[in-house]
Amino acid sequence: MTDNALLLAGDIGGTKTTLALYRQAQRQAPPLAQHTFQNCQATDFYQLIEQFLQQNRVTPAFGCFGIAGPVIHNQAEMTNLDWTISAEHLQQQFHFEHAFLINDLVATTMGAVLLPKADLEILNTGNPVSSSSVAVLAPGTGLGQGFLTHDGTQLVPHPSEGGHISFAPRGARQIQLLTHMQQKYAHVSVEHVCSGSGLPNLLDFMQTHMPMPPQLISELASAIDKTPVIISAALNALHNNQTNHIALQTIQLFIDILADQAANLALTTMALGGIFLGGGLAPRVKPFINQERFMALFTRGVYQELLQDIPIKIILNPQTATLGAAAYGFQKIATL
Repeated sequence: MTDNALLLAGDIGGTKTTLALYRQAQRQAPPLAQHTFQNCQATDFYQLIEQFLQQNRVTPAFGCFGIAGPVIHNQAEMTNLDWTISAEHLQQQFHFEHAFLINDLVATTMGAVLLPKADLEILNTGNPVSSSSVAVLAPGTGLGQGFLTHDGTQLVPHPSEGGHISFAPRGARQIQLLTHMQQKYAHVSVEHVCSGSGLPNLLDFMQTHMPMPPQLISELASAIDKTPVIISAALNALHNNQTNHIALQTIQLFIDILADQAANLALTTMALGGIFLGGGLAPRVKPFINQERFMALFTRGVYQELLQDIPIKIILNPQTATLGAAAYGFQKIATL
């Protein structure tokens, strides 16, 4: 029997999916049930929902899912995964009264503004302008972007595929990086150099300038996913004060690009309410971020003072998009 008080929320990324069950009267409370699946273990998204609902023996009336890819006419073809998801199909198969599909960065932005201070790391306190836009830049498997505007009564989320804009290099090294990347891609996007899938590209480029330690070569050769190996090697280099280690220099290049892209997003959306850095990578590279260097790259151009006043926070809660999908779903239910 369908439970009209229950909503199934989900965050479907390129690598993994989190599903969580919320009760409408307890929407601010932790979820009733939650599980994270590896996408490689399923043939499609519907199989994961089936498994989750069977495990919890529930039939929720509503579903809201943040998806890593553009949502058009309530259907999504994922950017970094060969899955197609349809709201109509979800309603038919799982007997939802309503199923809502939103971009995963819409979900993340909805969740980011609900996070307590303990779930955020402040990079720049700034001086936020009330009722202004806020934006999220989220390097994960790809590079997600989203933003919220204020309509006078509430924040309204907007999707974006800004991670696929052209990479604009800054400085001599990044110009060399662009030249290097043009040998591999007809169009070099920011995502190619500022994401989990982009880190190996940066390492390949750095190899043209620096030697690769034999141990790192061996670890990368046996790794299915090279990104965790690069981050782990960089952490070891950081702890051992090996400032010229190729992995550490690769991460620094990534952060420099991230800072510049955060400024681009802030100016594009006039996010005077703040910038959130999310996704799976932002908290993982937090130990490498030098606040002074980051802000020097962020506050550039003719609007240096404006950029200096924009708060910048790192999202530490990995379930932010799931929380945001639930918040969006309940907001939509209230208008039915």
